[in-house]
Amino acid sequence: MKSNKHSFFILMNASLGLLTCFVYLYTWVAFSFMESMFSWEPLLSLAGSLTIFILWNMYMLKKEAKRYWAQAVFSYLASIAVFAYFLT
Repeated sequence: MKSNKHSFFILMNASLGLLTCFVYLYTWVAFSFMESMFSWEPLLSLAGSLTIFILWNMYMLKKEAKRYWAQAVFSYLASIAVFAYFLT
């Protein structure tokens, strides 16, 4: 994978991780604020975000080695962890 494409790939996965956090929190606040964070609407938004993440990486990594999936998952989860850290 070329350097520019690899940088865009990592940045996009980190952005998808942050987008997942924002969409999850937005749907929780909008639909079930005083209920549990594990109600249907936020979980459906989480499933949708994960689907977008998987489809994006399937498109980007269709001709690449499988080791890039580990980088994709790490950058996705790391951005979620950083968001959660600064949220507290």
